[in-house]
Amino acid sequence: MSQTFLTSLTGRRRGKFAQWLAQQHTTPRIAWYPSAGTDFRALMYLHPSYQAYHAPTQAEPTCPDLFLFTDYFPWTDSHFLDSPLIYSDLNTTMTIECMEELPSLGLTRHPELVMITEPNVATNKLLYLQVKVESRLLGSWTSHVLYAFAENETFYAHKMAPQNAQISHIVHVRYGGGLGGGGKASGIWILHVLKKLQCEVLVSDGHYSWQTGDLFALQQFKEISYQQEGFLRSIRKVNSDSWSGHGDVHWNLVEY
Repeated sequence: MSQTFLTSLTGRRRGKFAQWLAQQHTTPRIAWYPSAGTDFRALMYLHPSYQAYHAPTQAEPTCPDLFLFTDYFPWTDSHFLDSPLIYSDLNTTMTIECMEELPSLGLTRHPELVMITEPNVATNKLLYLQVKVESRLLGSWTSHVLYAFAENETFYAHKMAPQNAQISHIVHVRYGGGLGGGGKASGIWILHVLKKLQCEVLVSDGHYSWQTGDLFALQQFKEISYQQEGFLRSIRKVNSDSWSGHGDVHWNLVEY
């Protein structure tokens, strides 16, 4: 269950994240954004205020309580998270109110999945962030984020699947496949673990193709099987230039 999964990430630490977790009356609903990079748009697009602003074509599941970002983040000269300000423009500001480092993930990099295998200062770090979102259009709130600096596939196979993590929402936007961070997968393998994760909503730009990294993930990790389950029904769309610049993004209900 997700409670076990989240508790396992805290180790024995009783800091801010453990305190937040203990205050939850129900198991937190988790949105997973693999290959998130520095993109925090999901904090707005998966918030109740946005649901009300841009209504879906049919009823959609409850928004997530917690965001899980994963990215192996190869850049050695990045200033990402070096200051409280994450993002700012005329309409939106995102700032870090709290940052806590959780126990190291202890995961390896695979040359079959990523271009750059040498570790850097971010490698295997796991951070808990409280992010203040201030939007002229949507209002203000605080979002809770876990950021795991690791390969998406390896984190899934070694951290999520063994603990039977349940993920209500998955964001598949600019996953990789050689874009930006030098990945070798398109993320099509995620379509084959939707049921195992009990995913309810897949937010995607629709770029899927079997690349060498996806095929390696199938061969390397028994937790990923070649069995796609679930029918996708689009209930909302945002134009490409409003999010990824990589194709229109659809909110898809996952129907099993």
